[in-house]
Amino acid sequence: MILDLDVQKVNKRAFFSRLLVLIVLLVVSFSTFQISYSAAVGVRVEATISLANSKKNDVSNIAMWLEPVGIGGRLPKQTMPYPTMRQKGKKFVPKVLLVPNGYYVSFPNDDPFPHNVFSPSEVKKFDLGLYQAGDSRDQLMNRVGVVPVYCNIHPQMKAFIISVKTSYYGLSNENGKVEIENVPNGKYTLKVWHERATAETLNKLSREVTVTAAGANLGNIQVDEDGFTTIQHKNKDGKDYSPGL
Repeated sequence: MILDLDVQKVNKRAFFSRLLVLIVLLVVSFSTFQISYSAAVGVRVEATISLANSKKNDVSNIAMWLEPVGIGGRLPKQTMPYPTMRQKGKKFVPKVLLVPNGYYVSFPNDDPFPHNVFSPSEVKKFDLGLYQAGDSRDQLMNRVGVVPVYCNIHPQMKAFIISVKTSYYGLSNENGKVEIENVPNGKYTLKVWHERATAETLNKLSREVTVTAAGANLGNIQVDEDGFTTIQHKNKDGKDYSPGL
């Protein structure tokens, strides 16, 4: 009889021990799910770009991105299709392309004549060579920074690829509005780039911002074009283009 009571006590202790372990596992699993779910659902960050001392007063194609503060995680793995910068009508489309650092960019030729895409940039120097209509070439952007892109045949063709260490970026539209979707809560370093602004001007626009569950409206960001001068680029051999191209 005493033995039976001892066995019952042991069974009860084992039952409650297992029940406690189960409850702990459920709580941990639920908490992990909540954290993962919260991290996966982001909010919208928006801003409006305006210009000062501008000759063109074109507020489109101004880049804005958010770099997470204190986080050294990897960027999402690239999947197909690659970000694309087309050659069409003797233009690069789009004129400005933002991509996470370490991603490939495709350069399809949609014109009925050949192109030679290249960049003399210190950030990413490359030369895709001459290729015909309907062909495409890929290029890895494995360093952070702004990469000007040209055609060795057509001097009017000019574009920019901005390789950034973040997945949260956007371009201004014709009204100067920028929207970045799905940004998780946290602190970020805001960065801005404009073709017709000096590096000093752009560096002054950089600041830390906080994104909450309510989102973030960064208000008006004014970019001053004062001090910027346009310099005609050379061909891939560092020489002037032949006249009439």
